[in-house]
Amino acid sequence: MMKVHDVRRFDVVVVGSGVSGSAAAMTAARAGARVALLEKLDTFGGSAALSAGMFWTAPDLDAYQKRIPLGDVRLGARLIEDFPEALAELLASGARVAAEPQLDIMTFGIGYSTDIKAILSWCRDEVVAVGGETRAGASVVDLVHEGPRVTGVLVREDDGRLVRYDAHAVVLTTGGFQGASDELTRYIGPNADRLLLRSNPGSVGDGLRLARGAGAGGTKAMSTFYGHLIGYPVKRFEPEDYLPLSQYYSGSTVLVNLRGERFVDETQGDELLNQALTFQPDARGILLFDHHVRSTEGTEEPFPGLGVTDRYANAVEAGATHVEAGTLTELIDAVAAWGIDGENLAATLDRYEAAVASRGGVARGVPVAPTARAPQTGPFYALMVQPSITFTFGGIRTDEQGQALDADGRPVPGLYAAGADVGGLSNYGYAGGIAPGYITGRWAGASAARMTGYEGSAAAAALSAG
Repeated sequence: MMKVHDVRRFDVVVVGSGVSGSAAAMTAARAGARVALLEKLDTFGGSAALSAGMFWTAPDLDAYQKRIPLGDVRLGARLIEDFPEALAELLASGARVAAEPQLDIMTFGIGYSTDIKAILSWCRDEVVAVGGETRAGASVVDLVHEGPRVTGVLVREDDGRLVRYDAHAVVLTTGGFQGASDELTRYIGPNADRLLLRSNPGSVGDGLRLARGAGAGGTKAMSTFYGHLIGYPVKRFEPEDYLPLSQYYSGSTVLVNLRGERFVDETQGDELLNQALTFQPDARGILLFDHHVRSTEGTEEPFPGLGVTDRYANAVEAGATHVEAGTLTELIDAVAAWGIDGENLAATLDRYEAAVASRGGVARGVPVAPTARAPQTGPFYALMVQPSITFTFGGIRTDEQGQALDADGRPVPGLYAAGADVGGLSNYGYAGGIAPGYITGRWAGASAARMTGYEGSAAAAALSAG
C-alpha cells in the first residue's frame, strides 16, 4: 500500500486546468464549494492556452446535426442552448471578447474571438478569491472510493510525496487521450503512429483511465479527433508552430493520396480532411492548388487571432516537400518525381476539372461539391502533408449535467467530467473546442457543487439542473 504523506479536504476536486477544468472549478467555487484545481504539468491552461481562443460552436441544433450526424444530440442541444449565457459570463469577466461574431467558422459555426489566456487566469483567480486552491505539478494517480462512490483523489506531487485530497465530488477534465499512443492505436489503427501531436503533452488519457477504474462507461467517436493538416516533413513541431504551420485553406485545394487519387470532398474543411487522410496509405497526401488560393485563403486569417501569414511558405521553410510550377502539366511531372503515379494523378485532375465544370458531381467515385474550384491560375503548387491530432472526440460517458455514467447509463456517484474527456459531443464532425469545453465545464462544476450541498445562486442551481 502506498504511503500517504498528507490529507487535504475540499468540497470539489477538479483534475486538469484547461478551459473545461477552469470553468468547472470557477463555477463550483461561485456556488459556494471549496475547490482544488489540480494540474499535473508545471503550467496551467492545457491545450486551450495554446489555441487562438475562438469561442464558437454550431449556431443551432439543425446545423449541429447536419455537420455532426453521429454526435450526441442531448449534449449538442444543451451546448447550443447554454451558449448565450456562457458568452454573457465571459463578456462580464473583463477579458477581451470580440463585440461582433464571426460566421461560418469551420464552414458552419458562429463564435467570438477571445483572450483565452486572460479567461483562464480569471477562472483561477475566482477560485482562489473564495478560499480555493490551484496547484500545478500535482499528478493524480488514482481515485479514492468508498464503495461505489468517488470520494477524492491520490496525488503525486513534484517532490514525490503522495497526498490524498478528500472531496464530495471529483471532476475529470484532463483533455483527452491524444498523447496516449496505445489508446490511439487501439481505436484508430496503425496509422495512429503517424499522427503528429498538436497538443499539450499532458493529455495522455488520465481522465479516461481514472473513469474506467471507477466504473464509467465509454462512448462512440473513439476513432475520431480534431487536428489540422501539417506539411510533411517538418524539421520541428513545437507549440509556437502549431498555428502557423496548420494548412487551414486545404478545403480550397485538390487533396490526393500517394496513389495520386482523391478520396474525400475537399470542401468539407481542413479538420475533416485531416481525419480522412489518417486512413490513407502512410497517412500522407498532397495538396494541389493555384496562385489564387495561395494569395487569398492561403494567406488570410481563418479567424481573428491567427495572424496573416503565408501558410505554404511556412511549410516550405519548415522543411516540407513541395514544388512550384508554371503549368499543371509541369506540376504533375514534378510530383511524379516523388514516386506518385503521374498518369493516375493527371486522370484524377482531368475528371475533377470536368466535374467542377458541371457544377459538381462525382469524379472517379469521389464527390465534387458544386462550390469546388479547379486550379486554373498559375503558378501552381504541390505540398506534401500529414495529419495531426489536438484532442480526441471519444471518452467518458456523461449526461447533460456532466455526471459520469456507467455502461448501463447509471450515475457513478461523486464523479463528473467535462471538455475533451467527455465523449460523443463531437464525432468526426467538430462542434468546437473552447466553447464546448467551457460550457461542459460549467455543467460539471455546477452539478458537483450541488451534490455537495452548495447550490449558490438561482442561476447556478438552474445550470446544474439543466
